[in-house]
Formats: sequence, structure tokens, C-alpha cells
Amino acid sequence: MASRAQAAWDALNERQRAYMTVLYDHDQAAETARAQDAAAGYYDDTPASVWRWIDVVTPGTKLTSVQRALALKDVRDDGTGSTLQALQRYGLIEVRDEMVEARRGKSRRVTVKLTRAGRAAVRAGTREPGRRRAGELSEYAWERLVRLWRADPGTVRIWGHNTEAALVTRPDPPYAEGRHGDYRITEAGREHYRTRWARYAVLYPDVAAPDPEGAPEPWSAELQRTLDRMKFAVDLAHRAEWTAHRRWEEAEKDVGKHTASQEPEAEAQWCALLLEQARARAALALAHREQATREAVVAIRRYAHALCAAFTASVEGSPAGADLTAAVVAAADAGQDSPKVAQPPLCGLHRVDSAVQEAYGTLAGTRVRRRPLPKQMQPTARSVWKDWTDPPAHDLVVRRLQDLAWTVASYVDGGALRRELHPPAARAVSPAES
Repeated sequence: MASRAQAAWDALNERQRAYMTVLYDHDQAAETARAQDAAAGYYDDTPASVWRWIDVVTPGTKLTSVQRALALKDVRDDGTGSTLQALQRYGLIEVRDEMVEARRGKSRRVTVKLTRAGRAAVRAGTREPGRRRAGELSEYAWERLVRLWRADPGTVRIWGHNTEAALVTRPDPPYAEGRHGDYRITEAGREHYRTRWARYAVLYPDVAAPDPEGAPEPWSAELQRTLDRMKFAVDLAHRAEWTAHRRWEEAEKDVGKHTASQEPEAEAQWCALLLEQARARAALALAHREQATREAVVAIRRYAHALCAAFTASVEGSPAGADLTAAVVAAADAGQDSPKVAQPPLCGLHRVDSAVQEAYGTLAGTRVRRRPLPKQMQPTARSVWKDWTDPPAHDLVVRRLQDLAWTVASYVDGGALRRELHPPAARAVSPAES
């Protein structure tokens, strides 16, 4: 039987779900920022009933971050529309719609706050991990404990009053001991790591924590290094494009300068030599830029095919050993001459599937935007900075393939998706820990 939160999510249409996921992302971003500030020692006692409000419409014509996120999802309407009113009736959000004084007179301002039921509905519908329970460490404190575990019997720096309190001051006995910021893990810390490792693996999949029983890593370091090398090849080719383009522009300016100059007859030969050199430099730089562009296209194709293979393996739960690394390299080699990639499978996580399938649909041409982006979000002309311009843009298919690669990489890198989809089985928890 579906939970109340899941039933609430199932009752929403696609437009309402888009609004809820965007609002939830903003809500969690604000919560994460406050937690990071607190861990660093910057405290703010503003209650959640105040800082959880999110601007949806603000005075003036500037788009809010919520409106921008919705526009990227091809979801827009005039003002707030009926969507926010419907979500408020369902008890998933609170809405404040008011007229405020602005620079050009009165203007409308709409702010929204997710309710507990609203956050629970999004977590249930998108398979977001639940909130940490009382007595559990924050993500940053858990990451520090992982470092302590890896460094044992060495020491690790612990930053932030809250993190130090979570690992040293508050637990009895403490999970770490030391002074002046350098700490080593205690037996209580080792026990907490062993008994709660599976739970934290579900709660914080972005943190790569080794199995306390010594089982192989679900995402091997060699596989990640392979993907990192392919990404570095893309970055290197882009830098070569920029360097060659800059040199070409410099040479073209020199060609124009020497062509337009009125030198005395005695300097004519010298000017002709400089002009010939400038033209030769321009031709060489242009050849280098074209070569770098070809290398960038190949690197992007290799990286995209490798990432899609790693994404599929993450969804299927394939062991990330030497065989998977070899399969990823083989996929990159096979796809270096083709812009077509196989459609990534659905993983069941709404935030991942929506982003990855949208990027793939744009590449394949199956996703067509119903309405153009707002004029504030329209792509601008090529940038000019101190008389320098950008290199020519890649072919549209190549740019879309690169966008797909960056999107997939944001979930695959570090094995976070693999750990989130296939978390380890929970182990027995001692009565003292429960």
C-alpha cells in the first residue's frame, strides 16, 4: 500500500511535479548552505519558518532562479497561474501573494514555502533519501569520520565547531580524540563507522566510504581515473583551441597593422617581411585551431560514450572492477567516430532521469521546446573581452553531445549514482546504537 506522501505525489500532474521538484531543490539548497555555514562557525538563529520562503515572482522584469529553472523545463505561465494555488489546496506549499512598493510603483511579489507534507511528497516521488535521524552525523561530519577511518592510526584535521562537537564533544565516548585540530579515530568511532556504514551509504551516496569489512569498492579508483583522463583530454583540446584562436587573432591584427601602415621607402622591405611573417603565423595558428577542434570533437565523443557505458553499469549494478573499466574504454574507442550514443536507461530517480533523458532527447532531436526561452535567457552573441573573441562554436550535435556528457558525469562521477541505486545491505545495529 502506497504511503500518504507517495499518494500525494501520484495525484499531481507533470506540471505540478515540475514545480514541486524545482521548489524542493531551492529549499534543500538553502538548507545545505546554512548547514555548511554552521559547520564553518557562522551561526544564524533565523527560524526555518523565515528562511524557507522562496521567491517565485519578484518586482520588476528580472527572472527569479525558480522561473529560470522552470523555463529550462519548458514550464512557464503568466504570473503564478493556477498551479501554485492547486499545490496550496493540496497542502504541499504555502503561498504569499502580495503587492509591494517597487522602483516603478506597486508590483507583485509571490513567495512560496514547502510544507512538511510537500517535502515528504517530493522525497517519496523522486526517491530522495530521507532526512537524517536524531544522533546521526551530518554529511560533512560523516565525511570527516570516513577520513579518520582511512587515516587510522594517523590524524586528520577537523574544521568547524559543529563538526568537532559531533565527533568529539557530544558523543560519549567520543568518536575522535586529539587536540589543536588534529584528531585520530577512537574505538567508539570505529564501532559507529562499522554499525552505521550501510545507513550512511544510503543517506550520503556522494561520500565514498570504504566497506568496514574490506569488501571491494563499488566504484574502483582505476575506473574513475580512466574517466578523469578522458575529461582532461576534452579540457586539453579546448585549451588548445583557445590558444590557437588567440594566436590567430594576434597574427591577423599584425597583418592589418602592417598592411595599413605607410612606411618610408627605405622601410618597405622590412614591412613586407613583417607582413609575410604575420600571414604565415595566421595560417599556422588557423591550422592548429582546426586540428585542436578535430581533437576536441574526438575527445568529446570518447568521453560521452564512456560515461554512458558507466551510467548503464551504475543502473544495472555491475561490479566496477577491471572488466568494467575495460568495457568503458572499449565503448570510448568504438564511439570516437560516431556522435550517436545509445539512450541511457531509466534509473528510477526522478531528478536523474529527467535531466539525463532531457539531454539525450535534445541530442537525438526527440525533445522539441514548445516555447522559446525568455529573452533574459536567450543566448548572447559571441563574447568580446578586450578585443578578443571566442573560438568558433562547435557543431550543434557536438555541443549537445557535450551537454549530455556533462549531465551524465554530474551523477556518475565518484560512483555516487552506483551507491545510491545499489546501497549495501544494512547490518545489525547494537542496542546502544539504536
